Amino acid sequence: MSKIDLSSNMSALIFELKLTKLIKSYIRGKRKISGYWKEGGPISLKQVPIPSLIGEDWVIIKTLYSGICGSDLKELTLNGARDNPLQTFISFPHIMGHEPVGIVHQIGMDVKNLKVGDRIAISPWFPCEARGITPKCFRCQQGDYKHCQNFKNGTLPVGMHLGVTTGFGGFASHIAVHKTQCFIIPPEVTNEQAVLADPFSVAFHSILILNPIINSTLLVYGIGVIGLLTVMCLKDIFKVKHVIAVGRYEFQNKMALRLGADHVFMATGEKLVEEIANYMGAKLYTPDKGLKWSMDGVDGVIDTIASAETLEIGIRVLTTQGRLVFLGVSTPKRFENTPHYFKELEIIGSNAFSIEEFENKEAHAFEFFLKFLKEKRIDTSIFLTHKYSLEEYQKAFHTLTTKSISHAIKVVFDFIDNSE
Repeated sequence: MSKIDLSSNMSALIFELKLTKLIKSYIRGKRKISGYWKEGGPISLKQVPIPSLIGEDWVIIKTLYSGICGSDLKELTLNGARDNPLQTFISFPHIMGHEPVGIVHQIGMDVKNLKVGDRIAISPWFPCEARGITPKCFRCQQGDYKHCQNFKNGTLPVGMHLGVTTGFGGFASHIAVHKTQCFIIPPEVTNEQAVLADPFSVAFHSILILNPIINSTLLVYGIGVIGLLTVMCLKDIFKVKHVIAVGRYEFQNKMALRLGADHVFMATGEKLVEEIANYMGAKLYTPDKGLKWSMDGVDGVIDTIASAETLEIGIRVLTTQGRLVFLGVSTPKRFENTPHYFKELEIIGSNAFSIEEFENKEAHAFEFFLKFLKEKRIDTSIFLTHKYSLEEYQKAFHTLTTKSISHAIKVVFDFIDNSE
């Protein structure tokens, strides 16, 4: 078995919750977006010890790629409410990043399903089993790991998953993970495809909650990487006949159409309500104040942004007794939500993924994802547009915050040169 030199260090991208650093970052970021990740702020590249096995049922992974998520950017740009209750399950400082794929480098003696050299997609969640807690909580017993009752307990620091738990994150060359977090990448699947495991699974889970009918017309609001993956999944996996979308950038809109969307809207506000209603042939009503609205409209909405604006528009264009699933995370603001009760709408949040049921089979979302890739039902490599070394993190973040110029969809940190 290959051994790790535990006396050596590795570079890792660290986020520190220190008031002076946060204030400096906030002031500089308001002047220029790149100010959020300049030196002296909460984000920095540091040398930390290469992780060792936590226990004999743990694994050390050498990172190949690690995707940058929209939630990473929200953390970097301090775009969150201070009273967000999820702070309960985050510890600082932490290594950022929760979307890694890698190669098994070292395994504990109790790991029987993996071997050194296996390529692995890593589920980021740290539920009971990873925390050494027995018996498992009732949520984990049901396979609902994202709602584990023990994110503050057990042998690990406080934290929900990789990237928000002190000592564990994907923006580093090595990662310690529990064996249950590891999913072997089939030979037919490339690393470039596999690195989309997390965002695809997020999209897949939200569609399962929506429970679409094949002949329905569904609206995907927001077509960043998760929105585009949602369009792909709706068309190629769920075979929904009519998918429309709301986009912001022309390159995203072209990709959505390429993936099978029937139409992409680029308007905002009341003009967007009018365009969607006209497309659906729905009658519009005009109140004395506020946006127009319809009683009929699209059969379902998947909102990947979940801002006050997108939620309000969504419930105005959604058909009576329709369902809206939102999986975005935006700072809460007031919006007029009377159509929610009047039209008897279902508005359901969608959080990540766990054990899912699909096509008469129950399995982890990552298993479905890798199976879809192996069977060539989808190809996620088309979304990977940019690769950067970890040392180029400032360029990577700049690329993601200048999409109109960079045309970035999925940006990853590339560790392959260091994985041999």
